[in-house]
Amino acid sequence: MKGKNMSINILRIDASARREGSVSRGLTERITGRLAAAHTGATITTRDLSEPLPQITESWIAVNFTPPAERSPEQAALLALSDKLVAELQAADMVVIGLPVYNFSVPAALKAWIDLITRVGLTFRYTETGPEGLLEGKRVIVA
Repeated sequence: MKGKNMSINILRIDASARREGSVSRGLTERITGRLAAAHTGATITTRDLSEPLPQITESWIAVNFTPPAERSPEQAALLALSDKLVAELQAADMVVIGLPVYNFSVPAALKAWIDLITRVGLTFRYTETGPEGLLEGKRVIVA
């Protein structure tokens, strides 16, 4: 991770369906504010999951396992949002996730984000001992 006086990229994920009065949004605001104050020139990218993300489908899964060079323009378009979400995560030095609990579990919006960023060859790979993450050196704070 970069030093305190070096610029860092912070990815803020707000998973609350509530835009006003959300405790988890208040926490992510305070955490990212403190991180930005501690790291001169920090950039914050906010991904607000109250804007609906699509669920993965059979077509999405098939395209995801199609080698990039073999994808048609229509297939590439199907993965475009996922590619953008993965790029945000890859660019981040730190990730701050505001995680409310709904019905004793994570919000469906966060699960949709996880599904869209979990990409073999991009964010993880399969090994003889099981899956292995490919995004190293990132600090993740879940609030």
